[in-house]
Amino acid sequence: MTSMRYAASALAFGALLVCGCAGDGTGLDEYGSPLAASRPPLAPTLSSLQANIFTPMCTACHTGEAAPLGLALDAGQAWRNLVSRSSSQMPALPRVNPGKPDSSYLVWKIEGHPAIQGGRMPLGLAPLSAEQIAAVRGWIQDGAAQN
Repeated sequence: MTSMRYAASALAFGALLVCGCAGDGTGLDEYGSPLAASRPPLAPTLSSLQANIFTPMCTACHTGEAAPLGLALDAGQAWRNLVSRSSSQMPALPRVNPGKPDSSYLVWKIEGHPAIQGGRMPLGLAPLSAEQIAAVRGWIQDGAAQN
């Protein structure tokens, strides 16, 4: 009798687990992240870029020790991996050149500049919106502060 109850309980728990995890995507954007309404407003600051761009889009690939070209964009790592660091693909060009978005490889990559190596970022996804690119450019133009 005990084993029957155990089996029934395990079956019920399994059904609840499967149903509870099988969401329909409600409340998520095309990247599987919470909709923008649940994130802070987009602004030209590192914290805003982290919450609205780097974490929900870029860290699908650019995360941890195995990040492509050593470019982890996780919270707490993005600034030191971007600002005043040479690009791996074009070493003469910094990833982020504070105050100079037009000579920042990050901007080139998200805008699809013809001289970039590899593909436009985010790779394989829709390009960033004009508003998102403007926020990245604004952060760099304002000195690329770590906030």
